[in-house]
Amino acid sequence: MHGAGWHLHVPEAPNGEPLLEIAKQIEHEAPVYQAAFQQEVLGIAIKRAEQVRAGIASDWPRRSTKPDKDGLVRHPLNGSEADKWFCLHCDTSITGDQIARSLWHCPRCDASPLNIFESPWWLEELDAQPKPFADNEKQGRPELVVDIADTRLKLELDAEKVNLLIRSALVEDASNVSERLGALFADILVHDDNDVCITFDADLWPEHKEPVSALAVAAQLGISVDQKLCLRELPFAWPGLGEHTKSTVKYTEMMLKAYASQGLTKMSTE
Repeated sequence: MHGAGWHLHVPEAPNGEPLLEIAKQIEHEAPVYQAAFQQEVLGIAIKRAEQVRAGIASDWPRRSTKPDKDGLVRHPLNGSEADKWFCLHCDTSITGDQIARSLWHCPRCDASPLNIFESPWWLEELDAQPKPFADNEKQGRPELVVDIADTRLKLELDAEKVNLLIRSALVEDASNVSERLGALFADILVHDDNDVCITFDADLWPEHKEPVSALAVAAQLGISVDQKLCLRELPFAWPGLGEHTKSTVKYTEMMLKAYASQGLTKMSTE
């Protein structure tokens, strides 16, 4: 359930802690800050959560929510039956009646039905034995937790994001296939302070060509750029072919013909 500047989450687990998240930037006079408003929306959300849980339970076998006289219940997902169950997440031992009442979530840690098994198969002989869950450990759903936080989106620049932006700008700077390959093939080293060093291949990127867009992006980000040229082992021979077209399709055709002129009869897959 949500409104302007707030979001209320009621977990699927019946014993789960409801959480009300309020955006720090909204006015403190907003109704969501008032305890009466919080309790009213919580009541509505819990009622809706109960309807959702009832819908889930109706899709399960009756024995999953109704233990027999011996406490035997059926797992709603894998179909196994037992009167005692175990939580993989926290090593809790749970009776059939307890797990049925908690909608097959661990009543101690709220782990999902995927973590509930009829035996603690993950434990070794010398491991501590599962601790039985006592009914008095939790009495219904806990009190509402209110979390007030600044929810505005923040741009957190890291090396991966800076690399992505700079490389995108380099591709934009390319005027033919060779330069585009050079932009994709370039080494972009992002330092701890986010300053960048770009190493171009001399056979793919012209020596005196300035990466105008990349430098403009860097200026907007407030970072500096160093440029270097080197000779590397290229992915394809005849890199100059790409200087004559902007089309990768056309370049591929030209490249294959050039290889074929050397006696190539089929492409190597190595």
